[in-house]
Amino acid sequence: MNTIRILTFIIISTIIPQLIFGQFPLTYNIETNIISGNGNYTPFYLMNNQHGQVSFNPNNGYLRAGIHKDIDINQRFSYGFGLDIIGAYNNDSPIYLQQIYGDLKYRCLGLSIGTKETGNLIQNDQLSSGSMIWSGNSRPIPQISIGIPRFVNIPLTNEWVQIKGEISYGAFFEKKYQDKHRHDNSMYTNKLLYHRKYLMLKFEKDKPFYGIIGIDMAAQFGGTTYNYPGEPIIKFRSDLKAFLQVFIPMSGGANDPGIDQVNIVGNHLGSYLMEFGYKQKDWRSKIYYEHFFDDHSGMIFKNKFDGLWGLEFSTHHQWPITGFVFEVMNSTNQSGPFLWDKTDEIPIQVSGGDYYYGHVCYNGWTHQGHTIGNPFITSPGYNTDGYLGFKSSRVRAFHVGFNGYVIPELKYRVLAGHQRGWGTPFVPFTHIAHEFSTLIDFDYQPKKLKGWNFNLAGAFDKGSLFGNNWGIQIGIRKEGILFQKKQ
Repeated sequence: MNTIRILTFIIISTIIPQLIFGQFPLTYNIETNIISGNGNYTPFYLMNNQHGQVSFNPNNGYLRAGIHKDIDINQRFSYGFGLDIIGAYNNDSPIYLQQIYGDLKYRCLGLSIGTKETGNLIQNDQLSSGSMIWSGNSRPIPQISIGIPRFVNIPLTNEWVQIKGEISYGAFFEKKYQDKHRHDNSMYTNKLLYHRKYLMLKFEKDKPFYGIIGIDMAAQFGGTTYNYPGEPIIKFRSDLKAFLQVFIPMSGGANDPGIDQVNIVGNHLGSYLMEFGYKQKDWRSKIYYEHFFDDHSGMIFKNKFDGLWGLEFSTHHQWPITGFVFEVMNSTNQSGPFLWDKTDEIPIQVSGGDYYYGHVCYNGWTHQGHTIGNPFITSPGYNTDGYLGFKSSRVRAFHVGFNGYVIPELKYRVLAGHQRGWGTPFVPFTHIAHEFSTLIDFDYQPKKLKGWNFNLAGAFDKGSLFGNNWGIQIGIRKEGILFQKKQ
């Protein structure tokens, strides 16, 4: 928490002098959102991919206020910052900082420090079901990120090849959440650390066709795991060597817990990214595939075609349909039904039963109850027995999303999806679970009320995975410029 206090002081001490002397335009936003309905949970599409700000509990709401300054990407040197505070009803935290961050840019290099909402690398943030690694489904994780955040030309390629990528380290802050939701006999981890790195290459030069390939990898490491009753407490290293061993994945030494000696340090997962598109002046289309892997077997495609497949159409015109996405997410193979690490007695390695997002010593790829990746792998926040890990990671889902304009001042969005769940490789469901979910969402932005947005949405779920739920959402948002830059 000391890091957060120091960061808060730095950002506020930077903001106040600039406000006094009016050195830049500062954007503000204030919004309120209320959801009312029936069922055990907030409907799937009303809650998920909302950066964790919408509660699992039905009949909830929040008031959010924030200020931010964006980086000027046209300047050689620029900086930005943001501060967002949420007061919530029927949520785990009545008031909390959703965002507090500072950004720096010099030429193509970028540095970001703090807690900041970010979205998908290749998928549409409004219409997609979400990336397998980082979708914007969970609360943002406090971190330090450095790299090349926007595509830039690689020298000597005649502007044919562009590159971007970042390296991040951070920490999970979820002790209060775990203490509130876990069963007394359940496993949990404190002071867990976070790591992510991605690298992408883009191939295009004033041509209608383009291609993107890349890799996105993440890890959890460090911390102390308080195990099930009768099991020992496990302390993982969080020193500089551990930071290096998750950046370049490698096995631990004699001072590491046994699991980090047999495998590699930390809980690792990742995706190969592929996108191929065609663009014209008024519209563009693309297909993409995100091949997910949870260990080395998936990296060499032993899990077949597990991952996220998608196609997208979009236009900047105010047409009845301005965007369309269709996706298939499959995580049923997982490199086979079970895992066996070879021993002297049975010297055969069987690298199956990957248990996507899960881990034997950590609660898995989740933050404060929400899946960090694609929400079709059901978030632990749906669990009712105090278990903080994943119960449904073998999933096949179909998703469609489209949006457009009814009139110039009225936009709409429709999302629909059907998923089937088989449980996990180690604890399968006795019956295949299923769920159908849908949402219709309207945004009204009257020209006479500049900066105002009025939202009305309805959604429902039906099935056996997380039950029958329905809800109506009403929201109001105001944004504008608080201070204009002095000339």
